[in-house]
Amino acid sequence: MNARAAGSHPQTSKRVCVIGLGNVLLGDDGFGPLAVEMFRCEYECGSNVEILDLGTPGLDLAPYLYDLDFVIIADAVKADASPGTICVYSEDDVIAGRGQLRLTAHDPGLQECIAQLKIAGHAPAELFVVGVVAGSCSLGESFSAPVLAAVPAALEVIASLLLDRDIECTRRHTPEEPNLWWASEEISRKERAARSTE
Repeated sequence: MNARAAGSHPQTSKRVCVIGLGNVLLGDDGFGPLAVEMFRCEYECGSNVEILDLGTPGLDLAPYLYDLDFVIIADAVKADASPGTICVYSEDDVIAGRGQLRLTAHDPGLQECIAQLKIAGHAPAELFVVGVVAGSCSLGESFSAPVLAAVPAALEVIASLLLDRDIECTRRHTPEEPNLWWASEEISRKERAARSTE
């Protein structure tokens, strides 16, 4: 990860949240929860950074975005690209429909929550979606190989977005063991294999 320049100091006053969205029972749609759990295990952030797996909250997402300074959302996305391709979208991209999340219960929720919070004057100051183009999202399926292979690069993107804003984020010397409670042994093996290629 990028070395911090001597004399620079991370900001601890900003309210920051890294959120994973997705349904872990729908194959690649579970990318968001997987990504934030792997990020939590491999990176250490300041006390002002919350890391949350919110599943598929729909409109209930709004309280988690309320008045935050910076939000990163990890999710599976729809795009004209190969499965496993990483796409980074700004808030404006999401509102304009240029960044399309996977079409599940959480897709319309993000756009509508941002719009409602803007009207109320409590939207996040800055928001990005770090997405990976999904392959198969059928019920009961495992993650596809391209999506699993994209996880390490997606974590680097998340860390870079934080560091670019001088938000404390360092790679752990010894990663923690991930709690992939939904994962079968097959998924766990694939995930460990993907990490070993980083």
